[in-house]
Order: sequence, then structure tokens, then C-alpha cells
Amino acid sequence: MSRIATGVAALSLLLCCGLASGAKPAADEEVRLLQSVEEATWPAEIVRLSNQYLKEFPKGLASESARSWQRRAAEAMRVLNRGDVQLYRSAFQDSPELTASRSDIRDAALGEQAAAIRMAHRYQKGLDGLPEDSNRYVGWLQFASVLGSDAASYELALYFRKQDQPVLAAQYEARARQLGYNPPLALDHVRK
Repeated sequence: MSRIATGVAALSLLLCCGLASGAKPAADEEVRLLQSVEEATWPAEIVRLSNQYLKEFPKGLASESARSWQRRAAEAMRVLNRGDVQLYRSAFQDSPELTASRSDIRDAALGEQAAAIRMAHRYQKGLDGLPEDSNRYVGWLQFASVLGSDAASYELALYFRKQDQPVLAAQYEARARQLGYNPPLALDHVRK
């Protein structure tokens, strides 16, 4: 259970028991707003809701978490606004059939590289109710690469090499190396 879910549960318990009866309307609003922030999967929406929470409850139950979400989602939006990342709002939409992917979508919206890579692999293989989609596969890897993933950068280099796009392959291989990735030595078909 996340810290925020624990906090929401604790605040709800206080309200149910009447311990915070004088502040019930404000506490109800805080719980509602916290749940909205926690359920948001689009980075711009996370930023907007976090800002709203901090404005209304600057010393609230989750003000530190809201500042962290705000900062991390803003960085994710900066990455998504780049021209070399082909990933759009629809990739972050939550739906009932995506329950297995929901936490990764949320984590990716907060800039977690590993979650973005897992989403790429789901689209690559058509897993967890998602269709095989090479555009989404590449988009999620581009997102992870710009967030700083050396492994995603190298995976893109291999992908573009197979697609006979040597310029893009070279760019992503250089980025992978710049980020610290040491590619394996190439193996040829000749045994020594």
C-alpha cells in the first residue's frame, strides 16, 4: 500500500470515528483531492492536481508527496514535449482492461524509466490486454531513453538497426554509451 493510500485510509478512519468532526468537510475534500491525484495517469493532470492540493492544503497530509509528484510529473511532461519522443496522451489513458498495466502507466507518468520500459515490452509483445503496436513500443522506449535509461537507448539502437535505419540506430547507440551502457561484443558467424 502506498504512503498516500495509507494516509487517505488513516484520514478516512479519523472521519468515520468522529475524531476530526469539526474539520469533516475540509478533510473530506482533502481525501477526495488526494484520491484524484493518486488516480491520475497523465503527467499534466498530476501536475495540475498536485498544484491544486498544495494550494488548498499547503500543510496537508500528503503535501510532501504532492511536491514530489508535481516535480516528477513536470519532468515527465518536459520529456513528452520533446520532438524526438513520439508518445502522446492516449498512451497514458487508463481503462478497465488495463488493470495489470495501470501502476506502470502511473509510475511512468512520474518519470520512472523501468515502468516505461515495461510498457514498451507490453506493446512489443501484445501483453496484458494491450495490442502489439510497434509505434507505442518505440514511443515508450524513447520516453525511457530521454528519461536517462541506457538499456532503452540500446534497445532502440537494435530496433532501428533491424529496421534498416542506421542513422537512428547510431544516434541511440551513442546515447546508450553516453549514459554508461557497454554493449556486448558483436559475435560473427565464424568460430575460432
